[in-house]
This record gives sequence, C-alpha cells and structure tokens, in this order.
Amino acid sequence: MALPDISAYKGLIFDLDGTLINSMPWHVQAWITAGREHGFEIDPDIIYQLGGMSSRDIVLHFRDEGNPVGDVDEFVQRKIALYRANIDKVTLFEPIVQILRQAKARGQKCAVGTGTQRFNVDDILRIHQLDHLVDAVVSSDDVKRAKPNPDTFLKAAELMGLAPSDCLVFDDGPVGLKAAAAGNMDCVEVSNGALINFFKNA
Repeated sequence: MALPDISAYKGLIFDLDGTLINSMPWHVQAWITAGREHGFEIDPDIIYQLGGMSSRDIVLHFRDEGNPVGDVDEFVQRKIALYRANIDKVTLFEPIVQILRQAKARGQKCAVGTGTQRFNVDDILRIHQLDHLVDAVVSSDDVKRAKPNPDTFLKAAELMGLAPSDCLVFDDGPVGLKAAAAGNMDCVEVSNGALINFFKNA
C-alpha cells in the first residue's frame, strides 16, 4: 500500500477506539452483556461494523431492528458502566501512537475525533499520558450528528484552526471512513495497529 507523506499535512485527526487504543474487545463485551441483560443477543461483528457511531445511535439501531432495548438512555448508561469497569485494562496500539508522537515532534497539530463519550476520552488520554500530545478532542458529546456524518472530523479541524483539506484522518471502521469521505478529508484506514489503506478524498 502506498502511504501518503504524513508530514505534508498540517494536522492529523485520530479516531480513538480501535485506532489509538485496543478497546473494541471491551466495548464488545459490554454490549453483549447489556444485550443479554435485556433479553437479546448481540453479534460482535455488528459492533465492529458500527464502531465510531455514538452509543445512543447503536442502541437505536438495535431498537429499530425490533430488539427489546427498553429505555434507550438507561441501556446506554448500563453499557457505558460495563465498559468503564474495564477501562484501566485498555492498551494502546503503539504503532499508531508513535505516529502521533512523531507528528507532535514535527510541530503538526493533532486531534482525537471519536464517537465515544468525553469522559472516556479524557480518562484514556490521562491514564496513558497522551493528553499533552492532543490539541483538540471532539467526542459524541460535542456534536449533534456523530459518524458517519462528517461533523466530528470537521469540528476537530476547526478547533485546530485548519481547513479539512489540510488534515489527515486515521480510523479503523467503515463508519469513520465514510465520515472522512463526507468531510472531503484524506484518510488512512488502520487495523490492529497497522496502516492498511489510504483514501484520497480532499
């Protein structure tokens, strides 16, 4: 795969779950447990396909499929609590974090653009001592329309003071790749800490 010249971009925007951190197994476990508590099974593959969407949008997806989610907000809060019980076990994808570190050393701006809640982002960055490397954070709490809408990445670019075309997005999921394309932003697809595809969108 021909990678872009990362140093040519003024800013980099990183998804969090599945991109910077290996958290998806813990998210999947939380979703499965919450689903079983409500009387239905959740296919792990679905969670990976929907990765990047807000938790509320994912619950609404299950509801629309006819599953007994009950009160949507209560389901969301239960899933979040189950995930956060294991947040200290989440590890980093070191190759992607190294790209972040190198970018900051070159003087590039860096942001996190994620579908998770702000307190999850803040805690992860603090636990792994990455907060000083990030110039801006856009979480599901900061936009009305989460991925696959482009709002998350567009706001990250805005907070860094950059045009979307000046930014390169790193994301692991189809929802995030769609969001980058919708925002007319170049994007690198990652998987388990490896760079696997480059999409020229700008």
